[in-house]
Amino acid sequence: MDEFTFSGMPAKHNEIERDENGNCKFMGYIIEFGKYKIYHSGDTLWFDEMVDLLKPFAVDVAILPINGNDPSRKVAGNLNCQEAAKLGKLIGAKLVIPCHYDMFTFNTANINDFIKEAEKLDQPYKVLKGGERFSSN
Repeated sequence: MDEFTFSGMPAKHNEIERDENGNCKFMGYIIEFGKYKIYHSGDTLWFDEMVDLLKPFAVDVAILPINGNDPSRKVAGNLNCQEAAKLGKLIGAKLVIPCHYDMFTFNTANINDFIKEAEKLDQPYKVLKGGERFSSN
């Protein structure tokens, strides 16, 4: 049986917030198992150190939000379509799976905008429908 390794990655909600011990309050994770490395960012905005922190992991699949940041929504902001595609490309992700769209009408993005951005950058991606399963086989 393969072992799983979880590595924490800071997530930015307007700022990278830390508790009294200096630990990040909001996190994404890199999950390593077998020959695979998956990054799930959770809710996050772009931050300067992001690419340098992620690149050494040689991520196979990056699951990234695309619904952007609009403070009037009163929810945590996220990467937008362009940023998600760009992040995938800059970290060398073999595949980006977009998320955080078509869940809530007040907090969504147009998946076609992400597709255009990913194709512009030649960033491989897979759009999943709600409940759809992804397999590398």
